[in-house]
Amino acid sequence: MIRKILFFASLREAAGTGELQIDLPDGISIDTVWQQLSSDMQNLPGKVLCAVNQDYVELTHQLVDSDHEIAFFPPVTGG
Repeated sequence: MIRKILFFASLREAAGTGELQIDLPDGISIDTVWQQLSSDMQNLPGKVLCAVNQDYVELTHQLVDSDHEIAFFPPVTGG
């Protein structure tokens, strides 16, 4: 299934784009998606936050048919 991948903040600059459309199967984990993306784009960090369909999810979340949008955010630090 074709899914929209969004990159925010510093990830947008590291990826060189704010949005991709890629074919991802149901059952694939967000962590696997991120590892595939970061191996293709060497400037991406190892750890990220993620939302699926505008709801935050764990990286262990497995995609289902209704998951059409995946957004990645850099980790948040506080002071």
